[in-house]
Amino acid sequence: MFRDFFRTIRSYSLGERLASVVLAIVFLVSTLAVFSGEGVRDDGAYVEANVGRIFVLNPLLNVNELDRDVSQLLFSGLMRYDAEKGKMVEDLAKVTLNEAQTVYTFTLKDNIYFHNGDPMTADDVYFTFHDLIQSEEFSNSILKANFGGVSIVKKDAKTVQFELDQPNSFFTANMNVGILSKAVYGDVPVGELFTHEVNKRPVGSGPYQMEDEYVVNSRGDGKLTLRRFETYHAGVANIRTIVYKTFTTAERLVGNIDEVDAIGKVSGDMADILANNDSVKLHSYQLPQYKAAFFNTSTGFMKERSVRLALLKSLKKEDLLKLLPHKTEVDTPLMDLDQLQWVNKASLNEAQGALFDAGYKYDDPKKKGIRKNKKGVPLRVKLVYFERADKDKSENEDEITAQFLKTSWEAIGVSVDIVVHPAESRTEIVSARTYDVLLTGESLGYDLDTYFFWHSTQATEVGSNLSNYRNFSADALIEDIRRYVDDARKTKRLPQLAQIIQGDIPAVFLYRPTYFYATREKFTGYKLNHLAFPADRFYNIQLWTHTK
Repeated sequence: MFRDFFRTIRSYSLGERLASVVLAIVFLVSTLAVFSGEGVRDDGAYVEANVGRIFVLNPLLNVNELDRDVSQLLFSGLMRYDAEKGKMVEDLAKVTLNEAQTVYTFTLKDNIYFHNGDPMTADDVYFTFHDLIQSEEFSNSILKANFGGVSIVKKDAKTVQFELDQPNSFFTANMNVGILSKAVYGDVPVGELFTHEVNKRPVGSGPYQMEDEYVVNSRGDGKLTLRRFETYHAGVANIRTIVYKTFTTAERLVGNIDEVDAIGKVSGDMADILANNDSVKLHSYQLPQYKAAFFNTSTGFMKERSVRLALLKSLKKEDLLKLLPHKTEVDTPLMDLDQLQWVNKASLNEAQGALFDAGYKYDDPKKKGIRKNKKGVPLRVKLVYFERADKDKSENEDEITAQFLKTSWEAIGVSVDIVVHPAESRTEIVSARTYDVLLTGESLGYDLDTYFFWHSTQATEVGSNLSNYRNFSADALIEDIRRYVDDARKTKRLPQLAQIIQGDIPAVFLYRPTYFYATREKFTGYKLNHLAFPADRFYNIQLWTHTK
């Protein structure tokens, strides 16, 4: 071919030869432009920082929010969460659902590639869900439970089918988990996946791929660099490079604020400090999570509704929120509902009356000290909370909240012993339920499903029903909400469930935090409307653009 080309060129006149050369150069430049991303903006580097540390870059085994942040950029799932729409949408695959709403069929789209250039196939999907997540040795108990009892079958080279034993309207919320390459991860024993070296250079199919590994310096601060994936299936990103930095404390991050374009999650004292920084703008967002004091309804005095009612009615939440900036009141664990319609009004008279009617009285005629029951046993409860895992003492909201609860409850004659446990003992304490009241938070994630938190079957040592709450009417509603995709039916059932929970008082629901995305306004395109996790700010990262 080339011999014929040059033979033809030699037959041209000088002018024709020059014209041909010019056309050839134009063609070559155009061709190179196509393969180098012609039409894609080059918006340089975006530098983001957060407090904490990255532990494992594997979407199946993320330890914390920072892990999830980076994994969101590196990996793609069969579906993805659209933060603007507030729901799951198709990503790597097309999905169909049978009439009985028990069989989900996912068919991979064309031209899906991993960062190493390998095409994604049904083998990779089957490997991720069946060989890893459903393995007995898989260590992520929550993710494993989401696929318990699900039959997974590879139908052909592009299609995988998931069959449920009964309908579950929340099932698709599990399908945004990042797909792992069987060729890359297949030789790693499942039991060793969490600590394996493969996680240092993860290979996914997301909008960005690893450029440099995560490195931590002598101060404990870390950094990793990502570069855009030029064959990302949903469109090549405009921002060429993402530099993700981590700092050990909020103070260190603020001290290095000039080095970054944004901070993904800002709260507490850092929000107040940055609010006075003219070069930074704070964008608020909330997540489907709340802080509550969970009553262990199966032990001691907490078995009695009258005691739980008194503890609830004694709390003036507005006074607590004055001590804790950037918090809003919560009175029901159902995040779908308008919290303003479920407000519990504090009443010291009702609190005192509930205890008196239940037989709890003061020895002191001036009604001071600790109440006792008819057998003379003092009304004493153990309030437990856990230290922050990152040991950052700049935010001590649990300590403030625990002291507020103690003061409020002792004012009505209830003795409170506050016990603080290290973060690493959480699993042991929760499994044994060695508390009367547990101060902790819960995050409902993408589906806002209450099953794992309030269904009777979860009131076990391995369940997340922290109050040991059992009500079969509530169970029936939770199951009904789970089973049917019908939004109108769900809208009717949710207030009914909220009414039952509110009447039983298994916990005092306190507040939900407000977070901030701090940015220098150098980039646009991010949406913070319906985030379930902070990482969801990256759901459309490929569309972000530089403002200059």
